Amino acid sequence: MKNTFFKLLFVLTLTNPFLSIGQDTFSIKGKVIADNDLQPLVGALIFTPLQEGGIADDKGNFNFTLKSETESVTISFLGYASQTFELNGQDKDFGTITLALKPTSLSEIIITGSADHSVDNFEGSSYLLDKKTLELSNPLNTEELLRIVPGVNIVGDMGLSNRPNISIRGSWGRRSKKIFLMEDGTPAAPAPYIAPGAYYNPVSDRVQAIEVYKGADMLRYGPNNMFGGVNYITALPPQKPELRLKLVGGQRNYTTGLFSYGGTWNNLGALVEAVYKKFDGFTDNSSVEVLNLNAKIFAELSKKQSLYFKISGQYEDNQASLSAITPFTFDADPTQNPFDADRFTMRRYGLDIVHKWVPNTSTSLTSKIYATDFERDWWRQVNTVIKAEDVRAYVGEQIYQNRYSYLDGQSFGEDDYVRVGRIIDGKESTTDSRWIFTVSGFKEQFNFNYGSANQHELEASFKLHQESYNNRYLRADSSRWARSGNPATDQEFKLWSASGYVRNQFNLDKWAVTPILRIEYVDMSRQDLLAQAADPNTQSADAYTINNNYTIALPGVTVDYKHGQHKLFSSVYRGFVAPSKVFGFFVERNGVLVTPDEGSTLNIDPELSVNVEVGWQGALIPQTLQGQLTYFNNSIENFVAAGENELFRKPGKVNIQGVEASFITQLLPENAASQLTLDVNGTFMWTKVNDGAMEDRDLFGPVVHSAASRNEFIEKVNANRAAYQLFDANGQEITSQTIDETTFQNISRSIINFGDGRVENAKVPYTPEYNISGRLNYKVGRLSVGLTGNFVGEQYTEFANFEAESADGALGKLPAYFNMDVQMNYEFKVKGFNKFSAFINAKNITNEVYRASRLNRANSGIFPGGFRQNIVGLNLTL
Repeated sequence: MKNTFFKLLFVLTLTNPFLSIGQDTFSIKGKVIADNDLQPLVGALIFTPLQEGGIADDKGNFNFTLKSETESVTISFLGYASQTFELNGQDKDFGTITLALKPTSLSEIIITGSADHSVDNFEGSSYLLDKKTLELSNPLNTEELLRIVPGVNIVGDMGLSNRPNISIRGSWGRRSKKIFLMEDGTPAAPAPYIAPGAYYNPVSDRVQAIEVYKGADMLRYGPNNMFGGVNYITALPPQKPELRLKLVGGQRNYTTGLFSYGGTWNNLGALVEAVYKKFDGFTDNSSVEVLNLNAKIFAELSKKQSLYFKISGQYEDNQASLSAITPFTFDADPTQNPFDADRFTMRRYGLDIVHKWVPNTSTSLTSKIYATDFERDWWRQVNTVIKAEDVRAYVGEQIYQNRYSYLDGQSFGEDDYVRVGRIIDGKESTTDSRWIFTVSGFKEQFNFNYGSANQHELEASFKLHQESYNNRYLRADSSRWARSGNPATDQEFKLWSASGYVRNQFNLDKWAVTPILRIEYVDMSRQDLLAQAADPNTQSADAYTINNNYTIALPGVTVDYKHGQHKLFSSVYRGFVAPSKVFGFFVERNGVLVTPDEGSTLNIDPELSVNVEVGWQGALIPQTLQGQLTYFNNSIENFVAAGENELFRKPGKVNIQGVEASFITQLLPENAASQLTLDVNGTFMWTKVNDGAMEDRDLFGPVVHSAASRNEFIEKVNANRAAYQLFDANGQEITSQTIDETTFQNISRSIINFGDGRVENAKVPYTPEYNISGRLNYKVGRLSVGLTGNFVGEQYTEFANFEAESADGALGKLPAYFNMDVQMNYEFKVKGFNKFSAFINAKNITNEVYRASRLNRANSGIFPGGFRQNIVGLNLTL
């Protein structure tokens, strides 16, 4: 194998067209930028009829030696109009060359951004993680990158987080349910309306950029446009035919292999790509194996038409658990996870077809068809929490020695508990959650430029969307390895929606005013197939079906003022979060949500908000210090879906406000031989629950309280008795004015009331007041060395705002934490290769394991984070 490689390298060296031995030559140089955002076109193709030249570097610069008989050179980039220049055989400096965006270009193949990280074609606050940032970081997953984005908080999970938990501006982060996730502009969640939980995430190795949206322009997207959106932009067809291979290895058997081949031939760009990833996980029994396959084609059919086609498939086989660990286990050994039989498998197929027609220079019509088919199957061992001193006797000697031997030699206190597999009559049990989703949609978008210089732009869009979701739940009581069982739940959800928006950008000299109006109509249903099958008197295939529909109007406006390299903006808009399977089938009676009776008319409304932001983007020092600064204030009403097993029975009102800041600066002069770049981002956020009545279904029964959490709740109740409704096991309200430990033992359910005279200063979970990150990167020649740090402040994990930690780890404030990564990349000059680079990355170099989340609360406990992970790899392009 080694000899074969060197033979190939020798042949490529001899046949390299760039060699010009014994011939007269001259040189050309310059810089290629885009006319729409003035940003470098990294990878722009600079080639001659004699096939000399190459591609522009990460700053858009090029410098090539050509043969003396070369008569012309052509500069091109996918989606932009090419330019050809005549040559006279003498050295030439082209300076800055600007390529114009073609009218037939699509947002699916164009990445637009600016030096301050903002997204060029988005009005309001936004953030772009560009290709270079991704290449230098070599992230294990996309969440690693999103941590540094202002306004974003990551709720920690296990493994590679293929089920991302992203919070934007205070949204509930579990499975990214309340934000809008996209891949290449297409909805990425399994079912964006009914079940928006993100059980799919593109592997980071094939992502070339990430756009994060916030502000009134979020009304171009829906549903779930209240807090923000994330758009993953995957690899584009390269400018010339090339084969790429990326190989990565690291601790815990971390392995990644990427293979791709693609190029641009005249007016056709194509790419096929495969990624294989495997990892044993940071904790025991948490491995993951992923295979991703995709292909895309972009074709300019004519000067007025283009076509984009993308097909993808992803397959996962994970040893993944919803369960985590207790405080005792975290302190003893945070790598412990005893649930060796838990298994998560999934497969997802996706299809995008986009056609753009440009009948004239001011008008375009873009049509998109998208579809996904997704299935996940998650077998999980039923577990319980018992005293640490009782584990050996409860599980038996064999299981103890296999999975709990870390307890040997430990001393146990009264509040020391361990999570174990539940055993009844000597048998273990397991459950299966099997979900099947189909989604499809059609979107039509019309753009029209008008005015004296076509300075105003009208944008209108209409979308038809449908989704179906089968929710099946099985129980098996024979073994933790059971893979079949008795059905406990079998539901079918169906939804279709019609939505659209009208947006007009009025550009008036230095001012721009952009009003936008979005309309959503949703029709959804839930059918209990298990109850239907058990009823011999059923007269219809639609029996046991509940329907709900609603219409919502969402207006907004953005106002911009540009002066030199500064841009001031402000926006206000109404956002919403669609009622999902969690709370979309309740009835509101006298201001309280109740389960509907047979034949009830559903009237649950979406969660709504009024979002305001005021900000600045631009350059404080041209070419040296760029940045963004934004104040935001989100006032949410009809707040229902809180955290895991937390439900506002009386819809609440919540206020979230804060400041986001992002600055990037070049610390060395532009003409210096090396570069030193500092990128600092920060979020400062304050939240308050102003009204509502919330039931926490975990707080009594499932949660195993510690003495500290028990005493804290008793003190909270006694200090403000009117704010708490307490109920005993018979459902009777406990009316005593004060409670003690004896009363506490009799509580089966509680309702917490928020607002004036009740709980007045409650914070929203997973909203740290401070979230600060910084990146320092030094580049000299072909060597790049970087350091990234991320500080996350302390944060509550439930609306009851417990300071103390429960004995099972389900409740309690998370302490602040800090992590740091180091990166080193070196690019070799090897004849025959367009690119040959090697990298070393050390993730979480301090190895300070911290409490990352209580993601599933009473079902899990503590998810640890912060484990050190070292990786090395090669990037090869032929």
